[in-house]
Amino acid sequence: MEYKGIIFDKDGTLFDYYTVWAPVMREAITSILSKIGKEGDKELEVELLEILGIGVQEMNPKGLIFMHNKVMMLVRLFLFSKAKNIPYKLLYNALKTSYYGSEDLIKASLVSNTDETLLLPLFKELKERGYIIGIVTSDNKKSTAVCLDHFHILPYIDMVSTYDDHYRRKPHPQSFKAFCNKFSLSPSEVIVVGDATVDMVYASRGKAGYKVGVLTGSNDIENLSKVADIVYPTIQSLFEDKKIFN
Repeated sequence: MEYKGIIFDKDGTLFDYYTVWAPVMREAITSILSKIGKEGDKELEVELLEILGIGVQEMNPKGLIFMHNKVMMLVRLFLFSKAKNIPYKLLYNALKTSYYGSEDLIKASLVSNTDETLLLPLFKELKERGYIIGIVTSDNKKSTAVCLDHFHILPYIDMVSTYDDHYRRKPHPQSFKAFCNKFSLSPSEVIVVGDATVDMVYASRGKAGYKVGVLTGSNDIENLSKVADIVYPTIQSLFEDKKIFN
């Protein structure tokens, strides 16, 4: 099979999720604890990190950030807020703001914790091979732009789909089909690369030709292995994939 297009997830795929997002979410949790008069409560801080999916030292694949059923996610967050006597609205708004409104913090974390040249060789090589490249993420446009600018890969990307666009969120394949239609590709000519099972389900529903999982996000190798065609430690392993670079 000759592949012509490749779609990447962003967080946890282009870069290590924990390295970049853990500092951002810890700051959000510090703010929450301060607002409810529980600053310095290390036990509650750890519980908040775990339920989010950040964890103390590594990702928790069962955390809220890896849940793509919004209703179930909100129910779980509500039950947690009740159990810990935290005002639900305060908790929800603080977490939403930290995820969708913290571009400055994300930029600082990217600068401090990642090599800005890390992705350039891969994206240059893909483009030289003639690949059409897409980014499909549940993050918003501003945070996505911060990331792509930091890594200097925006000139190599042909389509970006974010939370702010009109496409339905993954695993619905609407954005996948839009990518195929825009560039006159058949689904089987497109590769999808992601860090979570939802990315692989998204690829399957779109009938992608090749599904590639990486472990720099959820680190959920057990479940990723069940739905991906292959699982790699990082995105850099794509260089060794003969199906992509034949």
